Amino acid sequence: LVAAGVTVLTPNVRGSSGRGRAFARLDDGPLRPGSIADVRAATRLLAGVPDVAPRRIVVGGRSYGGFLTLAALTRFPELFAAGVDVCGMSDMTAFYADSEPWISGPATTEYGHPHRDRALLEELSPLRAADRIAAPLLVVHGEHDTNVPLAQALAIHAALAGRGAPVELLRIPDEGHEVHDRHTRAAANARIVEFVTATVARG
Repeated sequence: LVAAGVTVLTPNVRGSSGRGRAFARLDDGPLRPGSIADVRAATRLLAGVPDVAPRRIVVGGRSYGGFLTLAALTRFPELFAAGVDVCGMSDMTAFYADSEPWISGPATTEYGHPHRDRALLEELSPLRAADRIAAPLLVVHGEHDTNVPLAQALAIHAALAGRGAPVELLRIPDEGHEVHDRHTRAAANARIVEFVTATVARG
């Protein structure tokens, strides 16, 4: 993206690693909206950078970053020209039901319990507010992803396509949560760059 002339900001939102255990726990359970709000704060910071056009900002992320992308697009739709969701979670309750036990088990501490905290998980799920996504969205997902199953991508794509919203689904065959084939990875990255640069050019 940088090589294509796109300014890139990669914020270390609360809950991320690298700043100690207390910082890593700042988005656990009911604190989750704080990390989503950090995306808004980072976007406003970026909008104030010289030569950055606020109306051409694209939000994107992978895995949990994909979830944050979808959450930001539903909560702050006015801030973004487009979004790129790479293997992100769109429905937290379905994620618990479909993901690998070694993923979903420990996730209860971070996201909430699938039964006791069901109301919270439903509130956090971008799929429940998909009608608020107005910007074009590129969804990228490995067909054999067992960490965040493909159904998560299919659900958000169907919700947007069903109402005629601009959405594209790039399914990556023979790959899972990680893309190991370098040619496949290069092709997927190239499509992401094309999508972002086209959006920026339209803005």
